[in-house]
Amino acid sequence: MYFQLVQTRLVSLVALAVLAGAQGARELARSEAATTGEAEPYTPSPAAAPYVSLGYREVAADLLFFRLVGYFGGKHTAEGVAALVEAIAALDPRYRKIYMWGARAMSHALGTGLGREHHLRAIRLLEAGMREFPEDYQMPELAGAIYLVDLITKDPVQRRAWDEAGTKLLERAVRTPGAPATLGTWIAQLRTKLGQTQRAKDELRELILITDDTKAREELLAKLGELEQVDSAEIAIEIFEARRRFERAWRKERPFMPPSLYLLVGPPRPPGFDMTDLATGGIDLVGSDFTERLDPL
Repeated sequence: MYFQLVQTRLVSLVALAVLAGAQGARELARSEAATTGEAEPYTPSPAAAPYVSLGYREVAADLLFFRLVGYFGGKHTAEGVAALVEAIAALDPRYRKIYMWGARAMSHALGTGLGREHHLRAIRLLEAGMREFPEDYQMPELAGAIYLVDLITKDPVQRRAWDEAGTKLLERAVRTPGAPATLGTWIAQLRTKLGQTQRAKDELRELILITDDTKAREELLAKLGELEQVDSAEIAIEIFEARRRFERAWRKERPFMPPSLYLLVGPPRPPGFDMTDLATGGIDLVGSDFTERLDPL
């Protein structure tokens, strides 16, 4: 009981010390803002933040988050927002909310200084969140959208690289449990734009096979029919037959797996196997063309 009382008082003292330090730094920043015109809150660097917290990392993360909300709601700078977000993520990597909330704040800051580097920092924050929460589809979806929408350039090579990176993140998102299958239509448009029409068709067929959302399936079928230039009803008949075969194989061979995982893993390996097949993965190395053929621009 005595130990719990001492621990509670110690936490309170640390919180007060952090608040006092932040208040003092804030007053110092205000006095210096007369020449710069913008006041940024004191924020420890991501490397120093765990040491500044004196071991009470979650407490410090909560206090900095309260500071971030108030700062973002008023006059702020993109650098000030980014520094606060990155410090909070460094203090408590399992603080799930900071990744989505912080990335949106970093990439849509209304103050001065917002540029390409802050969008890229928001993506790096989301990538850290994906490592902590790989089952969350919203993080790769948002990171892909920043690549595709927020990052702007007139360099066609850079534009294609960002489009490729964003599309891959959306593909990761759409294959995560709980993700809306309608993301597949956006991905198909992007793959077509990149000259990868056949890949777009194949991915649409895959999503149609595994989705249980009737409305999303209709949208995917319509998009596939547009790419194939045939009636979507004809494609539906073909794909639904393939879906029935897929479901029979899935329920027979690996019913304990989600269908999307079975699609990646495949059926169990037979007791015996061909060493050549094991080495090449069943690919005909002599007659295969490994270069992806792109549609003409």
